[in-house]
Amino acid sequence: MLRSDAIIWDFNGTILDDADLAASAIGEILARRGLPRISTETHRNSFGFPIAEYYRKLGLDLEKEGLSDISDEFHEVYLRGVEQCSLNEGIQQALECLREMGVRQFVLSAAEQEMVEAWVISAGVQDFFEAVYGLSDRLAVTKVDRGKELMDTFGLSDGRTLLIGDTDHDAEVAEYIGCDVILVPAGHQTRSRLQRVDCKFLDSFVDFFQLVREWDKGKDEAGTSAG
Repeated sequence: MLRSDAIIWDFNGTILDDADLAASAIGEILARRGLPRISTETHRNSFGFPIAEYYRKLGLDLEKEGLSDISDEFHEVYLRGVEQCSLNEGIQQALECLREMGVRQFVLSAAEQEMVEAWVISAGVQDFFEAVYGLSDRLAVTKVDRGKELMDTFGLSDGRTLLIGDTDHDAEVAEYIGCDVILVPAGHQTRSRLQRVDCKFLDSFVDFFQLVREWDKGKDEAGTSAG
């Protein structure tokens, strides 16, 4: 894979290690309705976009309760613990290395704009990104349109831009906006689910950091040869 000039990062489950928190939060929502709580593994085997389909899989009745009401209730629980979540292993090093290389970095999230901006600041990584793009609501339907808007606004080249994510929806977004994608099973979907997607796959963000180091080494070697 060629070195990219710009990286578009997903946030939840990619930069932020929050799958356990999300499973716990949705488990509380289910328990309030007399439904069984779920494990993180069940969450990772069920989670996807649009979020309404995920809720239905878990037994929530969206005919009886509105999607917006359930989403607000979920976030009420989730927000209690999000500031205690750490970065995924390898993320800090990758962000720093990419910045040193002069690679432009962005966040593209299916979370509400104000929330994801706050989470980026809480995680202490805001200075790495030119822009943070979220959605206008908490319904998490899709982020494809926001991805296209990001590409157009910042003049990103589809052939030199890479999207990094943890779900099959990230691959759908990348295909729609025309950029490359790498999926890593460190977040909200399992390895087996991501391996069904026809795209590049890495086992961890430590592996991605190693890939970034190879890009940097290749750049240095090219500069030495040119000199």
